Amino acid sequence: MAKRKWSNALLYLGPSKIDGIGCYSDIVIRKGEFVRVFAPEDSRWVPLKKAHASPHKKLIKKFGIRVDGGYWAPVDFLRISVGWYMNHSETPNLQSDDGDVTYYALKDIHPGEEVTMDYRRMDPEHDNLSRDVVLPGRRRRKSSRA
Repeated sequence: MAKRKWSNALLYLGPSKIDGIGCYSDIVIRKGEFVRVFAPEDSRWVPLKKAHASPHKKLIKKFGIRVDGGYWAPVDFLRISVGWYMNHSETPNLQSDDGDVTYYALKDIHPGEEVTMDYRRMDPEHDNLSRDVVLPGRRRRKSSRA
């Protein structure tokens, strides 16, 4: 497989036909190119008990990525990467190989096209459409982080 290139695209926010606000590309992103969506320093681990006891519980649950034992959430909800605004699609145009901050285009993405991902691929156990719902047929793993 050829080494992937990084796209020079800048993502910006705008009204979404999917839900609320979405991310859009300013230039063509070619299939297979990596896309800068998140700044690596823009997320923090919040253990489940701490998240549910936080005065910011609603924000963490709504925008955080639910995984075993807690959430990945923005460090500062006042200054967050555009990736936190990416909407879900069952036919996304971006995907992550590492389940983290590295996303690549599944198809050519045109200027002004909304950039989407499949929330269900973010964690093998949790359906991030419903945040705390464990997917059918999957059991909760015991975690010392909870």
